[in-house]
Amino acid sequence: MAKGIYITNQLQEAKADDAFDFVALSQKKSSATELQKMVANENFFILPKGISPKEQSKRIDRILGYRIGRIEQKHLQSYCAYYRPAADERKKHFEGTQTWIGLHPQVLQTPYSEIWHFLNILRPYNPKTIVDFGAAYGRIGIVMKGIFPQAEFIAYEIMETRAAEARRMWEHLQLDRCVMIQQNILEDEFAIPPADVYFMYDFSSPLDVRVILKKLLAKLKSDRFFLVARGSGIRSLIQLKFPQFWSVHGVIHHNDWSIYSSFCDLY
Repeated sequence: MAKGIYITNQLQEAKADDAFDFVALSQKKSSATELQKMVANENFFILPKGISPKEQSKRIDRILGYRIGRIEQKHLQSYCAYYRPAADERKKHFEGTQTWIGLHPQVLQTPYSEIWHFLNILRPYNPKTIVDFGAAYGRIGIVMKGIFPQAEFIAYEIMETRAAEARRMWEHLQLDRCVMIQQNILEDEFAIPPADVYFMYDFSSPLDVRVILKKLLAKLKSDRFFLVARGSGIRSLIQLKFPQFWSVHGVIHHNDWSIYSSFCDLY
């Protein structure tokens, strides 16, 4: 069994800043300058007491001016929902991979407070480059601003509509170290760039996730990096099929995500 530790949200609750009135902020239109100051303050993303991570994320999306709900509704007008067989009038967006059209926006994405939490754990290592496989609307790049302002964020997203919205938000917030690349990462020619941290959600089927894990496995002995894996599917896959990620240096488990390392002990 892997040596490791199990953590909760106590770290967030202990540091939560009550200075942000999310209800009031979500009911008014903040200027670009005000928004830039908000995201530069990492406390903006810490989970306050008495609110769920998804509800907090919904409010932050509204405050920042994301158009996620509108975009996802348009997807459903043209493409079949992930849980239904393709129909003649609404076919799958991509054959052979999963784009999660029809999934609730707050399930599709990792909550801001979770991103703050695992980035805070990685703070002592001061990562210079973070890569996200299947970034959707690019939330990690936003949360990074207050924790690793000098770090580069490279995001991959298969749907151009989501990628374009992430770019629009990053430009509005002046996050010039964030790069969004519209690409199918399952293509044979896709090469994983060097990075200090890789983040991967359950972006598709286990077979698809395995493709990226195999490429990361090839870098395990030569490169120094952390892998943050979110979702029960990818965690089970690593536990059962890729013990190399946890058998030497252990693992940090949260309810919804895990951190693995290629070079330092996590227990």
